[in-house]
This record gives sequence, C-alpha cells and structure tokens, in this order.
Amino acid sequence: MNYTPWPLSDEQHDILDLVRGFAASTIRPNGRRVDEADTESPVGIFRAAAKLGITDFMIPEEFGGGGFTDVFTQCLVQEQLCFGDPGIGNFVCSNGFFADPILALGTDEQKEEWLRPLTGADPKITALATTEPGSGSDSASIITRADPVEGGYVLNGQKAWISNAGLADFYVVFAKTDPTQRSRGISAFLLPRDTEGMEFGAPMKKMGQRAIVCREIFFSDAFVPVSGRLGEEGQGFYGLMRTFDVSRVVLGAASLGTARAAFEYARDYARERTQFGTTIIDHQAVAFRLADMASRIDAAWLQVLNAARMLDAGDAVDRQTMTSTAAMAKLTASETAMFCTWAAVQTLGGWGYSREHPVEQWMRDAKLEEIEEGTSDIMRLLISRNLG
Repeated sequence: MNYTPWPLSDEQHDILDLVRGFAASTIRPNGRRVDEADTESPVGIFRAAAKLGITDFMIPEEFGGGGFTDVFTQCLVQEQLCFGDPGIGNFVCSNGFFADPILALGTDEQKEEWLRPLTGADPKITALATTEPGSGSDSASIITRADPVEGGYVLNGQKAWISNAGLADFYVVFAKTDPTQRSRGISAFLLPRDTEGMEFGAPMKKMGQRAIVCREIFFSDAFVPVSGRLGEEGQGFYGLMRTFDVSRVVLGAASLGTARAAFEYARDYARERTQFGTTIIDHQAVAFRLADMASRIDAAWLQVLNAARMLDAGDAVDRQTMTSTAAMAKLTASETAMFCTWAAVQTLGGWGYSREHPVEQWMRDAKLEEIEEGTSDIMRLLISRNLG
C-alpha cells in the first residue's frame, strides 16, 4: 500500500522519511488525547513539527521555507501525516492553505511580510476565512462587506467554521467590495489577529478532526489598510478558486492517509482476532471487505497523484479541466476514506464501536473530508459541468 508509480528524488525520500517518523513517534500516540480534549489545538505538536521543518516545507525557499512547492510532494507528505492522525496531520500543515492565495495574488512585499514569519522553528499560525453562516458551498454569496475609507477599507460581517480562528496570528479574509456582484465583487484581505474590530466566538464542538478548532469571526468596522488587500478589487474569488484546486487535491491525499490507517489497522486486527476456530481474515466476508478497501485506496491514490501532476503542469492544462480533475480526486478520495473507516469499524465489530481502538475516531474524522472545501454534491456538480 501507499506506493507511487513515479520515481522520487533524494529530497522527496528524505522528507517522507522525516514525516513518516514524526507521524509514528508524535502524531499517532497523541491522536486519542487530542480528540478527547475536544476544543484544544495541539500547539505543542505544531511547534515540534516546526523544529523539523514540517510546517513550512511547502513555502518557497526564497521566503525561508522548504521549497517543496509542487502539489505532488505536498500530497505525499500530507498522506503520511494523516496516516498518523487526520486532524493533527491537517493542523500541522494548515499554513499551506493560508499561503496559497498570497502566492497567487500577493505582491513581492506582501509575500515577504506574510510568508517569511511562517517559516523557521517558531512560525506564526494562520487561518483562511471564507465560510459564513449563510454561505457554505456557494462561496460567491458571501455578504461580509469591505467598504472603502480613507487609506483602506472597513470590514463588517461574520464568518463561521473558521479553522484556527482565535488561535491564528494571521488571517486571509474574503469580503465583498462590490455587493452588486457575485464572484466578481469579492476581494481578499490580510489581517493580523490584533486587528481592532475583529472578535472571535467560542470554540465550536465538532464530530471529528478536533485538533483543528473552529470559531466564528465577527467584524465591526475592522480597518484594513490598502496594503492589506491581496491583488486588485474583485480578484479575491479567482485567488480562492486557485486555492481550492490545490487544497482539494491535498485534502484528497489527507483522506487517503486516513483510509490507509483504517485499512492497515483492520487488516492487522483480522489477522489476530479468532472466531469460529480461525482468524477472521480467513472468513471470506472479512477478506473480501479488506480487498475492497485495498482496491479503492489504490485507485483513489492514483487519481489524487494524477491530479497533483496536472496542477504542477500549470498552464499546460486549461483551468476548467484542472478544476474538474481536482474535484474528481477529492470526491473519490474522501468517499474512499469514509468507506474504509466504516469498513474498519465493521471488521472490529463491537470493539470498533468502542474507544478502545482508534477506528471509531477515524470514522468521525473522515466524514469532514466529504464536507469541507466543497461537499461531495458540489464536487459532482463541478465534474458534471466538464463532461464534454
């Protein structure tokens, strides 16, 4: 399992060895503790990962990062981290999602100011604020306003389900600069946590992936200078969609780390558990379920890596095809993770339903991947629009 049909460089092998060891020694042993804590982000684990260069491996070298800017390598790393634990693995690399719109829209000065602090042994933690109480899948319908004033803009509105909100030092916030438009009226802004007029709600209790704590954000005449706007007015949605193309593929890889963890745990359990005088892996019903898990993981992994290679090809692939392929990868991988975690619980039976084993947690964690950054329904909609 977890093979790649493409040859890897020595540098790729090195970082995979590094994250594989960190996932085994630090992430997996803390998964249950973090889940039980419910609304406490494991900042200590984030800091430990930073000292090894794991939190900034995706940041360009020119800003102090590891320089693995290609989506293919990011997928390889994310799969390994989420094999350790889905929530912690995604938390450790959350700065990559913040960096993407800055790399897409930012000036050289903005990249230096906002990306360099994400590198090194003590990096800032970040958040991306898009979702609103009335705007989830339909990102173009956001109503948070950014009205021009002397020297900049004032933000008014509300965001919901924002990962790392309150904890994060830096924020990319999407708001309407032209409320008469949908996507063309959206702009992106950079805000530090101490921005006056920006306040945070209480931690939101969630089903899974509790390592990433979500809160609401409230804006009341929060001032942002012109230098805090990313790109031109109205370019925010473009930057967001570019971010989604990348993040959906990387989240597909994260899903498959969860799926592989569930498969390997169920397989190993089935080799040890005895019923009716033989190990349960010798029973065809169990063996066939494990075969389905393995087959789905391999097929989805190839789809994710193909999408990553397509994204890395850049302008050689048209944007509509790229978006559709990214949606296919996320759809297939997230539903594979949900199937495999369900199948793991089923294989362990009553023990799978208990907290004695991690598979019940992984099943809760996997559900988020069918929802975040576009639900499975939205992925099917994007795919259907490019059927030819």
